[in-house]
Amino acid sequence: MTLLRPRWVAGHLLVLVLSAGFIALGFWQLARNHHKQSLVRAARAAYAAPAPDITRNPVVAPGNRVQLSGRYDPAHSVLLRNRVHGGKDGNDVLTPLLLDDGSGVIVDRGWVAAVGDGRAPIAGVTPTGPVVVRGILHRSSTLSAQDAVTSSGGQLALPKVDTGRINLDLSYQLLPRWIEAQSQTPAPAAGAPALPQPPPPDQVNHMQYAIQWFSFAAICVIGWPVALISIARRGGFSTPDRGDERDHGEH
Repeated sequence: MTLLRPRWVAGHLLVLVLSAGFIALGFWQLARNHHKQSLVRAARAAYAAPAPDITRNPVVAPGNRVQLSGRYDPAHSVLLRNRVHGGKDGNDVLTPLLLDDGSGVIVDRGWVAAVGDGRAPIAGVTPTGPVVVRGILHRSSTLSAQDAVTSSGGQLALPKVDTGRINLDLSYQLLPRWIEAQSQTPAPAAGAPALPQPPPPDQVNHMQYAIQWFSFAAICVIGWPVALISIARRGGFSTPDRGDERDHGEH
């Protein structure tokens, strides 16, 4: 058969090898994507995992994960200003969490985009019932003389979390530590400040690369027969190659 001549057999084999290689690379990228998603799910689960309650374990060192239960006091929320999230300007929302003993702890509930003059519409999206907050424990940072205390939309706006300064406007005592929230139960409602998300293991879009490799394989599998049909219509298969000519001459 014409298509079984050495010249065409080599082409068939090349197409098969390329197609198999592209398909293998596609499945490899799918496996990488599955592995990355598994890591992200594990990291998110770690953010929500139980942690020591600092009301029962007051010796927990800053930098460790802790949890607290209480009710938010949204009327006394303040802003941690000039925070960038995803390349966008905004502020973190600092809300006191009232504890059973009457004291409070400042919770960084996450980021909100700057709106107009920087006002953050947070009152309507603060949980009114009991919540459990889990996150990283931090020490209070004292404002220096160069740190400007401003007001944004009627809310106090600070460049750092100074619990002593925030406490000046409260009738209850704040602990000299604060929590950078990682998770909250119940989960924040739509429009609430955005809690931090675990960073992805890498920035590569493995699914997109998998689609590209499978597309290359499809081009080979579809394109080669189309090319053969086009050659056949032009009568290309009827022209013997040099090896065929020598064979015919010897006979």
